[in-house]
Amino acid sequence: MPDQLHVPAPPALALRLARIAAFAARALLGTLLIGMVLLNVANAACRYLFSVVFIGADELLVFGMIWMVMIGMILVTIDRRHIALDFLVNRLAPRPRIALTMFHHLIIAIGAAYAAVESLEFTRRVAMIGQTSMAIGFPMVFAHSALVVGFAGTALVAAVLVVSGGTELVSSRHATKAELP
Repeated sequence: MPDQLHVPAPPALALRLARIAAFAARALLGTLLIGMVLLNVANAACRYLFSVVFIGADELLVFGMIWMVMIGMILVTIDRRHIALDFLVNRLAPRPRIALTMFHHLIIAIGAAYAAVESLEFTRRVAMIGQTSMAIGFPMVFAHSALVVGFAGTALVAAVLVVSGGTELVSSRHATKAELP
C-alpha cells in the first residue's frame, strides 16, 4: 500500500564516507589556497626586491583558483549553502518549504547539467587543437576540465538533493497522517 511506504535512512557507512570525502576536499582546498598565497607572496617579493619573476606563477594561480571555485561549488551544494533569498522559505510550513527547496535544487541541477555539457564540448575542442598556456605551455584542457568537473558534480549533488527532498516530503506526509486522530 502506498500509505505504508517505508523510506530507509541512508546507510551510515555511505554518510560517513561522504563526510570524510568532504572533509578531505576542504582540507585539500585549504592547503591549495595557502600554497597559492605563498606562491603569490614569493613571486611579488622576488619581482620587486630582486627583479626576478617566476615564469608561469600567475598562470598557475589562475588555474588553481578555477579549480578551487569549481570544487568549492560542489561542496557548497552539498552543504546547501548557496546564496539564496530565504525570506519566503523561512515563512512557509514544513511541507511547502521542502517542495520549494526541491524546486531550488532542481533548478541548480538543470542549470549545472547544461553548463557541464557545454563545458565538456568546449573542453573537447580545446583538447583537439592541443591549446597550451602562453607562459609555461600547460595544457589548457586541464583548466577547462575544472568547469566540467565542477558543473557535473554540482548537478549530481543537486539531483541527489531533489530525490532526498522527495523522500523527505513523502515521509513528512506520512508523519502528518500518523499524527491525525
